[in-house]
Amino acid sequence: MSIRAAKVETGPRNGREYDPKIHETVNVRRHRIDCLFVRTKIGDRASRVVIAGAGPAGSSLAIRLAHYGFDVTLIERERFPRHKLCGEFISPESLGHFRDLGVRDDLLSLGGQRIYKTRFSNRKGRSFVISSGILNGEGFALSLSRYEMDRCLMERAKALGVRVLDGTRVANVMADGESITRVEAVGDERETIIADIFVDATGRASALRKAADRVAGGPGEAGKPLAIAFKTHLESVRIEPGTCEIFFFPGGYGGITSIEAGLANLCFMMRASKARELGADADVLLRKAVCQSRTAASCLEGADRVRDWLAVSIGSFGRTPRPRMRNLLSVGDAAAFIDPFTGSGMLMALEGSKLLADIITSTSFGPVSIQEAYDAAFARAFGRRLRVCSLLRRAAFLPMVPSIAISLLGSSPRGRNYLAGATRSEAASG
Repeated sequence: MSIRAAKVETGPRNGREYDPKIHETVNVRRHRIDCLFVRTKIGDRASRVVIAGAGPAGSSLAIRLAHYGFDVTLIERERFPRHKLCGEFISPESLGHFRDLGVRDDLLSLGGQRIYKTRFSNRKGRSFVISSGILNGEGFALSLSRYEMDRCLMERAKALGVRVLDGTRVANVMADGESITRVEAVGDERETIIADIFVDATGRASALRKAADRVAGGPGEAGKPLAIAFKTHLESVRIEPGTCEIFFFPGGYGGITSIEAGLANLCFMMRASKARELGADADVLLRKAVCQSRTAASCLEGADRVRDWLAVSIGSFGRTPRPRMRNLLSVGDAAAFIDPFTGSGMLMALEGSKLLADIITSTSFGPVSIQEAYDAAFARAFGRRLRVCSLLRRAAFLPMVPSIAISLLGSSPRGRNYLAGATRSEAASG
């Protein structure tokens, strides 16, 4: 595989203007949003919410709360738009959430690829296919870069009156007893932001929760990473149109899918010990490990890398610890990290943000009740799929198990459909 450094220019997109005025009963037909304004202690227009992290979980939560009339500030450490390590796979069910958020048509216009099937292949190339049509939703998935998707969501949030501070980090957390009172944000300027509710949507880093835990006197989190993930964009990839390729190799797995501008996204994950053994250089790992998969080697033959590698270490999977501060909640990967090969990470982020928005607007007894209600609802909504994915992850990293599983599932459509549904909601699997 040849390597060259080239830049792919992505032009600006225009966000849609929208009147943020919210009445007690709101029916916004244009964006198919029907919501009842609930006047509670928290569901008051004067209530202030600070969300740290403007990925899909944070931005979608900001959009939903803005529709209910909340005063929302969205803080993002990076300057948008930016590239992000991600499989860049928007599942069919996620498109329904994007319709509710008012961005579906915009996302479909950005040049991403519609994905009608996902093929799972073992090291030797034996495979089975899961159709996007078996999942609840549009009947197709969408493969689009995070550069475009996150920008679209942020523009939508701004249009609804959300105050967005990108290129800004939360430098300090100030608390009164067991509740956060304010955060200090540092970007082009330094300012203190007061709010009633704070939400950590900073992804696997859980930056806001960890900062708040330090203020609360909690122990720090440490430990060696379990896995390392890598991502890049390439051109001249040989991939069947409308297909997402998931492949397994010794010590890990990866995925390739076409995105916009004639490019493809390559993302792979492997055990940290295996990566260290091979040197942890992404190009070396690509040659010595990833391309041990016949599928990966075939797709990447003659491909050229056009962006630098992005890499991240992963210290844990599944549910993250509950925040110690009573008015701090977590959403998206900051709440729970699900295994990427399920293709449901984006879906969980969107489902989780809707769940939290619904609870914030319907709970009348303050932040403590919100946190308790959210924890219980989160366990009901995501507990089963997190357990299933934990078992699948352990199997994926064991020698020979992926090959045996793929052989068995290749001859069992019912088994494939059941497995796909088990990584989704109860409704999707029923």
